Amino acid sequence: LLAEFDAHPLAYPLHIRLFNRSRHFGASPIYDPAQPVYILVNISVGEIDLWAVDDPPVVAGRGDDFLSWYQKTFQPQTPLTGDEYLSRAVVGRYLIEGFERLLEHLPPGVTVSRHVGEVSDVRPDERGGYQVEFVPAASVEAEEIGVDKVLLATGHSRLVPGVEETRYQEFAARHAGRAAFIPFVYPVVETMREIPAGARVAMLGIGLTFIDALLELTEGRGGRFERTKGGALAYTRSGAEPRVVFPYSRTGLPMTPKAHDLPLHARPLTFFTHDALAELRRRTTGGRLDFERDLWPLFELEMELHYYRVVFANGDARQELEACGNDARAMRRVIDAYLRAHPEQQPFDYHSALDPVGARRFESASEFDAFVGRYMEEEIARARAGLAGDGLKSAIDIWYEVRTVLGGFLQFGGLTPESHRKLIEHHYPRLKRVAFGPPIINIEKLLALARAGLLDFSVARSPRVLTDDASGRFELRCDEIPGAHAQVEVLVDARYPPTDIPRDATPLYRNLHRRGMVRAFENRFTSRDDSAYRPGAIDMTEEARFVVGEAGMGNEDIAVIGIPTEGNLVGNLTVARDKYAGVWAAEVVEQLRRRELAWAASSVETM
Repeated sequence: LLAEFDAHPLAYPLHIRLFNRSRHFGASPIYDPAQPVYILVNISVGEIDLWAVDDPPVVAGRGDDFLSWYQKTFQPQTPLTGDEYLSRAVVGRYLIEGFERLLEHLPPGVTVSRHVGEVSDVRPDERGGYQVEFVPAASVEAEEIGVDKVLLATGHSRLVPGVEETRYQEFAARHAGRAAFIPFVYPVVETMREIPAGARVAMLGIGLTFIDALLELTEGRGGRFERTKGGALAYTRSGAEPRVVFPYSRTGLPMTPKAHDLPLHARPLTFFTHDALAELRRRTTGGRLDFERDLWPLFELEMELHYYRVVFANGDARQELEACGNDARAMRRVIDAYLRAHPEQQPFDYHSALDPVGARRFESASEFDAFVGRYMEEEIARARAGLAGDGLKSAIDIWYEVRTVLGGFLQFGGLTPESHRKLIEHHYPRLKRVAFGPPIINIEKLLALARAGLLDFSVARSPRVLTDDASGRFELRCDEIPGAHAQVEVLVDARYPPTDIPRDATPLYRNLHRRGMVRAFENRFTSRDDSAYRPGAIDMTEEARFVVGEAGMGNEDIAVIGIPTEGNLVGNLTVARDKYAGVWAAEVVEQLRRRELAWAASSVETM
C-alpha cells in the first residue's frame, strides 16, 4: 500500500491504522522473537526475502534478504549457505526490523498508527464508512475508531469446539485435577506448562505443531539432545518431562523430513503446466476440472520424469529422456528400454511413499511402534540423500511446483465440487505429510525421543478416544491392532485448526458472519445445487478479494488475504508470495482517487 501510494500519490493524506494482538508488529505470534530457539522455521532461510517486490518499487528501497541481514547482524564465523533451518525467533526479528524500516520511509502524506489489542467488530456507520470496535491490550473497555477501507489479514484463527472437543472438555471438567484437555498448543511455552512432570499425554496430530509442543515438553524442560559417536541423536531426560507421550493421527505416521538440498527456486514443470491445464479446461464441458481424472495423471507423469532424472544421473539415458520434452509416450519408451537393460533397477512407484503401511497388518502395538521407528530412520536417510540422490524424494517433492500451478485452476470453483472435496480432504493431507515436513533435525529428535522411551507410537494409528469415568482418564484404543490401547491423564489437540468461517470463534468473524457481512465460500454447479462443497474459506471476489456478504454482493471497502481464504485458494500461507496484496493496494488507491475526483466535481458544482 505504501509503494502504491508512493508511485501514484493522492491529493489528500492517507492514514493507515494497524491492529495487532501483540506488540510485535510485522511478525505473527508464530514468529514471536521471544520464543525458544529450538522452535524452527519450516523453510530454509535462503528462501526468506522481504524485499523481492519491484512493481511498484518498495518505498524503503531494496533491503537485505535474510541471509545478508543475518551475516550483518550476527557476523558468524561460518557464513550461512541458505540451506539452514534457523529459529522462528530470529526470523521474527528479521520481519520486525523490515517492518520498522518501512515505517522509517513513509511517503509524504502518509501516516501510520499502531494499536495493540483485538478487533472485535467492524460495523457500517452513518457516514458510509466503518467503525472498528477494538479492545486494547490490558483493557476490557472497547474503543471505536472510524475507517474507510479494511484489509482482513488475520491469519490462523480459533474455532468453536465441535462435538468431540466438547466431550473432552466436559470430561476434563468432571475430573479436574486428574484429567486435562488442551484444545490448542500455542503459545507452546504457556500451554505446555499446564502438563505436569510424569504425566501420560496423548497428542492428536503428528505434524509440525505437534513437534513444537513435544520439544517444549522435552528440550524446553531441560532435556538434552546429543550426537553419539555413530552420528545419531540421543536424548537424556531432565526428569521434568512427561512420563510418555502418545501421538496419534489418521495414519499414525510422522511427517517426512525435507530434503537437505531443497531448491531455492521453482523447478520448471513439463507436463503439469498452465497451458496443459488451460487446454484441459477448454475441452471440459462447463470448464470444471476433475482432479483425479484430469490432473492426477499429469502429476504422475511429472513425478515419474523427476524420478528417472535422478536414476539416470548424467548418462546417455538422461539425455534421451530430456530430448522427449512433453511427449509422454516417448518418455515411456526411453524408460522401458532402460529398465529392460537394468532389471535390478526399482521402477517408479509413488504409492509406498504416500502410504507406507499399505495392506500390512500388525500383530501387536509394539510391532507398529517399531515399524514407525524404522520408517523414521529410512526417511532421514532419504532426506540426507536429497533430491539429487534419491529419485523418490525428488518425485514427491515436485508437488511444491505442481501445487502452485494447480492453485490458479482450483480457485473460485475451478474443480467440480466433489473433486474439490477429495483434493482438500483426502489428497492434500497425504501429500502435505510427505512434501511439507520439518527439517531433518526435527525427525532425528522424534526418533531419539522414541528410542528413549518418551515417545510411543503404539496407539498412533487412528485410535478411538474414549473417556473412562471410573479412572478419570482418557483411553486410546486402536481396533485394527491387537492390544493397542493406552490410558492418559492429558489429551492435547496438537493441530492447527483449519479455516472454517461459520465455526470461527473470534469475536470479529462471529460478528461479521452474524450480521451477514461475510459468508463461507461454496463450490456449486448452480445456485440450487445441493451437492455444493464448503471448504470453510471466506467468500470473496476474484480480483481484489473483496468480501462477499450474505446477499451475494462484493463489498469494495473490505478485503481479505491469507489464511481465511484457504480452501478456495490453496497454499496461500504467506503474503510475501501473494500477488493479490498488490492487486488490493492498487485497487484501494484507485478507489480513493475516484473519491477525490468526485469531491472535486462536487465542490465545483456548489461554487
